[in-house]
Amino acid sequence: MEMKVVSALILGLVIGVIVGGAVGAFVLPQQVHSFFPSTLNTSTNTSTSTNTITPEAAGAKTIDFISNYGGLPPGVNVTLINVTEAEDADLYKIAVNMSAGGISRTVMTYLTKDGKILFPQGIDIEEVESRQTKETVTRTRQTIGNFIVSGDEICKDDGKPAIYFFGSDGCPHCKWEHPVIADVASKFKDFISFHDDMNNFTADRDIFARYSTGSVPTIVLGCRYYRIGSGENQGKEQEAKILTALICNLTDNKPIDICSTPEIEALIARI
Repeated sequence: MEMKVVSALILGLVIGVIVGGAVGAFVLPQQVHSFFPSTLNTSTNTSTSTNTITPEAAGAKTIDFISNYGGLPPGVNVTLINVTEAEDADLYKIAVNMSAGGISRTVMTYLTKDGKILFPQGIDIEEVESRQTKETVTRTRQTIGNFIVSGDEICKDDGKPAIYFFGSDGCPHCKWEHPVIADVASKFKDFISFHDDMNNFTADRDIFARYSTGSVPTIVLGCRYYRIGSGENQGKEQEAKILTALICNLTDNKPIDICSTPEIEALIARI
């Protein structure tokens, strides 16, 4: 497990270095010059070039550059997936696989068809803007305990709302929150499915990716409510009541003896 985490961190750092180069390429022409010093064409209009290289040559050139000039640490392998022509642009779109220790990531790169300027990672602006707009619309309303209302359907395991906790012993806020939510979850054992992912860095990654920024602790309650961070500011007793009220709202107020106390009912009314 530790090897996979380290490998993922290595790939993240490598991609970060390469993307850093891409930013330089877009903004500072003199930095692009360092990519291909002997062939740089400073003209911004690449469509007039008569020296178009083949897709095969474009793929080979990209892999050669990343392998020899991308600052890759030992153990990181780079292979070519495919090369296609970018629509409405004089560019090749090159899919590259980067792997280390059993972890792989696909990076989309772009190369001008004359083979002179490499953009190590492209960003689909429309996709990013669309995703940001959706998140702004659906993920801004907060409820009790600073939990965010996702607007998503309740996610369930065998008909029971799924409750997720993501944390690590290396995180003091996680160590504070973990016993609180574990104790609350134990009171709903017949009505929920509790995914206790404390120190588990491989389970439920799809849920973690959807509701977390990558930080812990992250709590996801039935995919309906989520929060990044602990409830330390409100204290353990109040945090437990807030978690209880939110879970009761997912279980149709069951079990009755837990969900029908005056304090919990008052909190449920505020959700």
